[in-house]
Amino acid sequence: MPLPNHGANPHQLYETLNLEQPSTVLDFSENCNPAGPPEAIQKEWNELLPKIARYPDPNGEPFRTEVAEFHGIDVSQLILGNGAAEILSLIANRYRGKRALLVHPTFSEYEATLTAAGALITHVQASEENGFTLPIEELKNAMETADVLYICTPNNPTGVLPSRTELHTLIQHANTISCDVILDEAFIDWVDETLTFISQVKNYPNVIVVRSMTKLYAIPGIRLGYAVSHPDRIDTLKQSAPHWNINAIAAQLGTICLKQADYRQRAIRQATEERLKMTTFLTEHGCTVIDSVANFILFKPPVHIAAQNVFKSLLTQGIVVRHTENFKGLNGHWLRIGMKSADDMGILRKALGLLLNKTQGTLTFISGGVRSGKSVYAEQLVRTGANQTGGRLVYIASGTATDDEMAERIARHRLDRANDGWTTIEQPTHLEDVLPKLQASDHVLWDCVTTWLGNEAFEGWESGTPCILKPECMEQKVSTLLDTIEQIQNRTNQLVIVSNEVFDEPLKTEEVTRTYTHILGRLHQAIVGKADTAIEMDSGLPIVHKQRELK
Repeated sequence: MPLPNHGANPHQLYETLNLEQPSTVLDFSENCNPAGPPEAIQKEWNELLPKIARYPDPNGEPFRTEVAEFHGIDVSQLILGNGAAEILSLIANRYRGKRALLVHPTFSEYEATLTAAGALITHVQASEENGFTLPIEELKNAMETADVLYICTPNNPTGVLPSRTELHTLIQHANTISCDVILDEAFIDWVDETLTFISQVKNYPNVIVVRSMTKLYAIPGIRLGYAVSHPDRIDTLKQSAPHWNINAIAAQLGTICLKQADYRQRAIRQATEERLKMTTFLTEHGCTVIDSVANFILFKPPVHIAAQNVFKSLLTQGIVVRHTENFKGLNGHWLRIGMKSADDMGILRKALGLLLNKTQGTLTFISGGVRSGKSVYAEQLVRTGANQTGGRLVYIASGTATDDEMAERIARHRLDRANDGWTTIEQPTHLEDVLPKLQASDHVLWDCVTTWLGNEAFEGWESGTPCILKPECMEQKVSTLLDTIEQIQNRTNQLVIVSNEVFDEPLKTEEVTRTYTHILGRLHQAIVGKADTAIEMDSGLPIVHKQRELK
């Protein structure tokens, strides 16, 4: 089941993953000010209550006038919304049947509202190699056939702020080709109000700037936002907006919030301090951290630690960070952290430290001919490792009972291992299915690659379409296996892999056998490339071909 597409509402996340929610949860998946709403709201709350009994002003006053004064613009340039989400929906309706351009990774509501409106969407991907900055030339080319370009500035989820030069380049180009530009500034108030594009809107009738009151002022339950554009654009948007879409309490609270200059500066200062501390911490622990200017950080754990494992491990401790499963180009390999109080950030760093300090489990590859002693040596190696850590002995067996004699041998070996302290997992195919059964303290022996490959290669033989006759099928299986081996390393203390050495024999003339041998050879090379140690057994003697020094 897909994970929720937004942060906040952690109960939905626990329900989706079928996890028991701890009694106390720290939610770093949403990006609201941890200080809570301004104190002035609490002082004036009793005076606001009587407004519940009266209809609100249809123009959202006094908030509309306060916004205009705050930005130095005319009220005719403003539309208010029941959160920025409503405004995004109103804007999307302008592009029904038209072509919209999105730069990923980005806020999911753009695509959701445009899709609902029936717009045609073109996707452009910002690259990790360039720090997820805007690919200006690619965007300019794509804009030639687009009616609107959406830019999140600073970007959610990366926190990257496009430069004023980059924005001007794109907006000026859009102006010459009759392309609109939507600037989502939901997080600009966490940076510096002087960086907003609102003051420039009067020069660019093709630009709409969207703003949110939710994050900085910690009032997500109120739902309040606004947009600034040319009066003609604003009039068109208002025609689609519901009457009284801004409730009376929201209009008053928004007015109070915009007057809180000291509150804003404290929030920015605190978020900046915590962001810098967390960035230093994550970098020191081998993470890739994107240079964010907002009140959140996007990071990728070290290569040997899966983001999904960090995400789920934190959930079991009552700590929620933002997954990236629904962000194109991030694909779940990154995590986002919203900045919270100093105490809460300290708790998060402590929990992350235990997860990020985990070193990748060792990988040993052992090959040899029939009765070369490879399995016995592998068992001794794994047992030695388990004795040192007190971890569990796990035997992944890929053998299948092709006849009664083989079935008897498998049953006997299984019983012998059980009596010797081993947990056996029978897995003739689809090695990835063992992952949920493994524990962090495990010492794992997998026997063997050649048997597994035979099982996978000839799957479907009865129907006349075995996988080995379809190159793309085998490529996918090998790719999945190599990924699974890395995940086993990430989840356990030790992995020892056994395989048969068949390459000293003359190469068979049958096409299927030759294909099998070639695939096995490539697979052996790939595993040895990953391995810390590679050993060939000969008459019970280990010949070490590779030995990486372990830290």
